[in-house]
Formats: sequence, structure tokens, C-alpha cells
Amino acid sequence: MIWMERRSKSKQIKPNSNIWLPLYCKTVCSVLFVCLFAACKSPAGITGSGAAITKSEEMFFASVLDHRFRFNTLSARIKIDFKGPQKEMSARAQLKMICDDRIQLSVQPFGIELFRVELTCDSVKILDRMNKRYIAENYEDIKEKTKIDFNFHNLQSLFTNNIFIPGESSISSGQLRRFRITKDRYAANLKIKDDTGMFYTFTAGEDEKLHSTSINDKYENHKLTWDYSDFQTIEKQRFPFKMKAGLTSDRKTQGIVTLTFSTPEIDRPVKTDFTIPQRYTRVTFSQIIKSLDIQ
Repeated sequence: MIWMERRSKSKQIKPNSNIWLPLYCKTVCSVLFVCLFAACKSPAGITGSGAAITKSEEMFFASVLDHRFRFNTLSARIKIDFKGPQKEMSARAQLKMICDDRIQLSVQPFGIELFRVELTCDSVKILDRMNKRYIAENYEDIKEKTKIDFNFHNLQSLFTNNIFIPGESSISSGQLRRFRITKDRYAANLKIKDDTGMFYTFTAGEDEKLHSTSINDKYENHKLTWDYSDFQTIEKQRFPFKMKAGLTSDRKTQGIVTLTFSTPEIDRPVKTDFTIPQRYTRVTFSQIIKSLDIQ
């Protein structure tokens, strides 16, 4: 198996199998973990110019929406680093996004594609070229199994540093009343609860950009944090060149994935393809996860 593994312990621990964990954890962290194994926390502090947040809640919420990252297409080379209780690994990948349509990730250690992942508005697909197998599942089937309302647009927002309303495809300034806002001089937390009882917290700094998004259950036994840092300018827009996704289950860190962007481009022609070879065997997402030691 071709991977870049820096440390491993002899004792193997099976991955946590709590099926009700937020589907973001299953489709974001787990997908990245799968790619890394085949191919190869708490929110960050808010920093900035030191300018105090003095706007009213209405004005600040409107400003956060106004500073959303806007794009038609986004492409970038990415370095993916995984750190778990038992292993640390790295891999290179190519990210392609078409707004409100699809997200495609090609994992290419040494320039050879080993995994391709595609998320669309209605399905998730994964090609495992090493083992000649693939996954193709629609969100309705996953929702039926997990009782969790997953939304492609929410995942797209995580990848592009944007605030969102769980289960919905858009957000407007008129929806402020759905959030509970708490703030101090230099940061504001915008909190919202979805229909399944999961809590979402968006932390914005005085620059009116998101610095962290977290998703957790009522008692924070299970939590996904998605932190943003190293903001740089792309076509007059601020974009985080580093993202860190951390998964906690039963109050124990299960893994952290760090995405480091290199020369991202927006609104350039992007070609995507997801042709499944006839000789490949179809498997389920759970079968892939169970076959791997992702700790």
C-alpha cells in the first residue's frame, strides 16, 4: 500500500462506530481519512488588527454575509495532513469545486491518482483505484440509515469559509432571528440548532470572516471543529489557505485533518470527470471504513 506514514504503534484500535455521529464527520473527516490511508480540538484563537466589534447584531450579521467567499469555480492543489491517536500521514491532492454543483478531490501521491472523491447535490462517490472498488450512495439513503439531514450546500460552505443554516441551501440577512449571537470586543459566536438536536457555532472575528465552525451534540460528547487561518487575498477576496478539521467522540480526539491550499484559483474553467471502470466492485461506505484502521 502506497502511503506516507510517519509513525505507527503495534496495537490496533478499531474506529468508533457510533452511526449517529454528525454526517459531516462521516463524509468530511472519514472521506479524507480513507483517502490518506489508501494514498499515503478546540477552535483556534481569534487574531486580527485589534479593532473592536462595535456594530449592532443586525449590522454585524449582515457584514458577515457580505464578506462571504463568492465563486463560480474553485481549484487548488492541497496538502493533506492527518494526525490520529496511532498514526500521522500526509498526501497531496487536487481540489475542484463548481458552486452549488459538485466538489471533487483527487488524491495523487507522487503524481499518481489513487483515490477520487466526488460530492454532488444528491450523492457521494469514491473511486479506490488501488483496490479496484467504488462507492456510490445518495444522501436520501444515508439519511434513512442515520436519521441525519445532510445537505451538500452546508458542506460546500465548510470548504469555502461561509456561514450556513443547517439543512438549507441559502441564507439571508433576514434570518438573523434564527441565530443566538454572543460577542465580546473581538469575536462573535453565532449559534443555531438543527432539527436533529445538533448545535452549530460560527465564530467570526473583527474582520467579519469566519475563524471557526463547530458542530456538536447537546453535551459536546461528539464534536466536529473546522478552523480557518492564514487568510490571503484571491481576486480581492479573503480566503483561508489553511483549514483544520478535528473530530472528537466520547470527548476523545479521533483525528485531525489539516488542509493547506496552494495557489487556489477561482472562476477559471474546470473540468470534472467521474467514470467508473466496469471491472470495479461496488462496496458501501461502511465497508470501506471497517476495512481500515483510521486511528
